[in-house]
Amino acid sequence: MNNFLSEIHHRILIYDGSKGVMLQRQGLKGDEAAESWNLSRPDDVREVYRAYQTAGSDVLQTNTFPGNRAALEHYHLGEKTYELNYTGVKLAKEIAAEGSNWIAASSGPTGIMPYPLGELTFDRAYQIFQEQLTAFVDAGADCVNFETFTDITELRAAILAAKENTNLPVIASCSYDAGGKTLFGNPPQVCAIIAESLGADLIGANCSTGPEGLVEVIKKLRSVATVPLQVKPNAGLPEVTDGKVLFKDTPELFARYLKTFYESGVRLIGGCCGTTPEFIAAIKAEAAQLKADTFQPVSSASYIASPQSFLLIGGPESHSIGWLALSEGDLANALATEDYQTVIDSARDLVFKGAALIYLDFANYGGQFNPMEFTANFTLNIKQPIVVRSANPEMLARFIRYYPGKAGVVLADGTAPIIQKYGCLAVDPGLWESSYMANQVKLD
Repeated sequence: MNNFLSEIHHRILIYDGSKGVMLQRQGLKGDEAAESWNLSRPDDVREVYRAYQTAGSDVLQTNTFPGNRAALEHYHLGEKTYELNYTGVKLAKEIAAEGSNWIAASSGPTGIMPYPLGELTFDRAYQIFQEQLTAFVDAGADCVNFETFTDITELRAAILAAKENTNLPVIASCSYDAGGKTLFGNPPQVCAIIAESLGADLIGANCSTGPEGLVEVIKKLRSVATVPLQVKPNAGLPEVTDGKVLFKDTPELFARYLKTFYESGVRLIGGCCGTTPEFIAAIKAEAAQLKADTFQPVSSASYIASPQSFLLIGGPESHSIGWLALSEGDLANALATEDYQTVIDSARDLVFKGAALIYLDFANYGGQFNPMEFTANFTLNIKQPIVVRSANPEMLARFIRYYPGKAGVVLADGTAPIIQKYGCLAVDPGLWESSYMANQVKLD
């Protein structure tokens, strides 16, 4: 079988559709975890996989969404996390052996509110996804699809868990509301920049709305991404009729958007909620009319991003910079005493004065502070992207690991490996001092 990533750069591949709607037709109840059927009713799960294979899917997605421990504990199945995920992949591989399909292991969000609004810290999210990924690798999945994420900070933990513990290609897909942002206010461009910076191999959008509602989202992803895109819309918006949830889009209407998506960089397309094998067959027929071509990235620009906004660095437009000298005076003392609100208030003052990005200058700061606590609270309150400087590589590495965005990092001794690992934007110190800092916004 050809390499998945190589193949997807040269032609469009067809994903599959909803597992839930198919299993519900076979009797899955609302109080059951779909993943439980991997053990209790494996023949029914195989039948769903085979139906999508017959319809024309090149890539079969496993019945493991959202099969992480946090989600499964709601059904008292937490102790079966490994077994349910391992079996979900194995059942798909059995069907794939009958054809020539790739297997994408499906992984969804935890359902826990992220810190500091809730209890889901970066480290806890990382551990939850790492456990699920272990089962995916052991069972022989070809790639992992992190899908339906509504918070880029949680998705970031998932991607890092995959990149640091597996060799699986990563698909990173978020769900967007009618306003074109995730539930936690992340724009598509931000999701693409941050996910790609960590090494995601495909960027995508799924669930959300019908295909018409994701056209603009895909175009925004395409404007900043340099990797192929993936899309899995719903079969329209759900409607409740006689107590039943119905999706009104037809397979023919759904497939009509394929050419638009393809021209916007999509190379993997399938369906989410409400879609069935009939939808996949319609997409497959439409795809046969497309002329295959090699994917060409349209952007190689230098971006930085917070969870809420992004900036192009080094382009024709200059940006006002708010400088926080964190290695001295009141701000250094605030860090050392974990008085992060003082730092946040100072950054907020700079934003009020027009700063488009915040320069966190740790310089030779040698004190202690909690980078997870600091970055979580800072980004909750300050929406602007950041550039960071530190003479302490160990401290910088801890800070960047927890920062839920793509930061710029001023080059210094020991920073290159950190920049490479976390996909930061390398900032030339000479240019930074001579050019960018000319647009400095200062505190009183």
